[in-house]
Amino acid sequence: MSGKKKKKRKDQISSEALEQDENFYFIAGYTAGGFPYGITWGEYEMDKNGKSHGMNDKGEPMKELQLTKQQFKELVDAYDIYGDDFEVFLNIETGDVVTLRAFDLDEEDEELSEIIEEGLNEIYFQIPQRESREGYADMVDFAEMVMDTRLRTTLINILNGGKKVFRRFKDALASDSNEIERYYRFVEERNRIRVVDWLESIDVNVTLE
Repeated sequence: MSGKKKKKRKDQISSEALEQDENFYFIAGYTAGGFPYGITWGEYEMDKNGKSHGMNDKGEPMKELQLTKQQFKELVDAYDIYGDDFEVFLNIETGDVVTLRAFDLDEEDEELSEIIEEGLNEIYFQIPQRESREGYADMVDFAEMVMDTRLRTTLINILNGGKKVFRRFKDALASDSNEIERYYRFVEERNRIRVVDWLESIDVNVTLE
């Protein structure tokens, strides 16, 4: 990759494949009259952490990590995986995402475990899992953007309490194929931003090839 090629900022990385316009950073859908709704650019800018590009809070240069789109997708997918029987790590030298079983390690796992332990917090960093509070916040924010009054009311009632909130919320959204698709895109976008924020927290600045 040429050194003269302009590198992408966090907002450029996270906006890959998003529907946007001059008013909306993320268009979640359209009203019956054809007007867009979603996250405005102003709302998005308020949510950014304000760090200088390529520098950490101390003004020191950050580690530059180039990822392919596929590598970045694997990283975001790993962030959204739940499980107590495995751990997922990012190699900040190569951009590879590796999975290590927590129990019943075979010879290959043992070897990988030793490699990770030697490079932990220098080369290998454990990828955090999306917290349930983040998932709930995503559902609340998305429900407020649903234009169908009946569906929006149903979603809000589900979020107000009861068992299996996550499952019931998705089941209700599944009644509208367009809304469930927009919801998955919305969650993925939120996760992309969270992943880039996490990378910045370990002083890594990511760019896409």
